[in-house]
Amino acid sequence: MIGKIDNLELLLHGKALLHELSPEDPLYRTWIEISLRPEALPPYPFRTEPNAMLGHSRYAPRCREQDARFRLRKASFLSSDLEHGFDPSYDRVEDYNQLDSVAALQEHLAVLGVRLEDFTEASNVEEYPL
Repeated sequence: MIGKIDNLELLLHGKALLHELSPEDPLYRTWIEISLRPEALPPYPFRTEPNAMLGHSRYAPRCREQDARFRLRKASFLSSDLEHGFDPSYDRVEDYNQLDSVAALQEHLAVLGVRLEDFTEASNVEEYPL
């Protein structure tokens, strides 16, 4: 892809991805969240300050694809809470599903009826309360 980093690369760089699902219940909005497990997050490079903002530079840390382990969960929130700016209830936030490879992630997404390409980087989704 020219000018755009694909979603697998974003995950391997430690970014979280979101995809809003079609509502199962019209009163709720539901998202799927994918991220690397904490133990698979890439370390900061040796010569940078902690929390340095490396962005999409070639120096940004990256998890190797064969070492990647993912976590995925569904989270639903009342639409009215989100629309009115209320603190939403977290009763419908599921536990993380642990996935041990890129292939396992893609299989799980296929069962849910979505593709990795359908996701958006979490920092670009303002409505998601987590």
